Amino acid sequence: MKRLTGDAFERARRFVETEARPLEQALFAFRFEGGSPERVIEELARFANEDGGFGRALEPDVRTPSSSALATALGLKVLEELDAPADHPLVRDAVDWLVSTYDPDARVWRVVPRDANDHPHAPWWHDEDGSLARTFDDFRVIPRALIVGLLHRFGPHLPPGWLDEVAEATVSCIESLAVLGEGGGSDLEYVVHLAQTEALPESYWRRLVARIRAAIPEAVVRDSEAWSTYCVTPLRAVPSPDSIGADLIERELRENLDALIDRQRTDGAWDLTWDYPYPGEMLAARAEWRGILTLDALTTLRAFGRIDGL
Repeated sequence: MKRLTGDAFERARRFVETEARPLEQALFAFRFEGGSPERVIEELARFANEDGGFGRALEPDVRTPSSSALATALGLKVLEELDAPADHPLVRDAVDWLVSTYDPDARVWRVVPRDANDHPHAPWWHDEDGSLARTFDDFRVIPRALIVGLLHRFGPHLPPGWLDEVAEATVSCIESLAVLGEGGGSDLEYVVHLAQTEALPESYWRRLVARIRAAIPEAVVRDSEAWSTYCVTPLRAVPSPDSIGADLIERELRENLDALIDRQRTDGAWDLTWDYPYPGEMLAARAEWRGILTLDALTTLRAFGRIDGL
């Protein structure tokens, strides 16, 4: 069993402190050095818009400044980690934005705004005659599953019955999907987050656990040669030892952790696993992703006890 050495951790720390965005720097300090949540909130607030949502390339591959359901969910996910109260202004405004932008007919949130095409963006976020909805299964899981979990955590003042209606539609959809864990596995990742939301009613939790446990053996890529590409790695499906389904792929998780340690670059960073050149104006996104992925790798390795001294 491989472990990240103290020297390797220091190289990663230096990379984050010198090359990552201020948000990831603040998150690193919070997670590993007892840093203040207030600093994280201060940096996160730079991605908030006056309408209450988050945008401004919080998700680096979507460079529009406009608010998006995806970025707003990611912002609330950070606030969830900080244990921010539901009445915090950033939380309250983001929840209000999500309620106001929900499509009651389709019962989904559009993942990114229509003006994403007008700003630098990765090709998978481009929308041409409805191609975005087709790519993301009409937004039934991405970003809805992540949002529903966050609203259970942060939405005690939502309209009566509204969240139950949205949650039932979401869970029923997840149960009916022929495949859970397509592409890189963001859909499975979001469903796991939803299932592990403490405030989620037990009836939904039981249904989701059954679906996740059925999906993991089918979705997880076991070929270690493929783990350096964008796929459903064991750690993507099971990001911590206490995640749902960890018992189903124990050997694969051990091997994936070894491979993750091997993938650290000489500058201390972890690099992208997806094949996109990030030309011109998108170069900034590639640099931002390296900081995010390095912080994610360190967080995962520590969760599994794979960093010396931590």
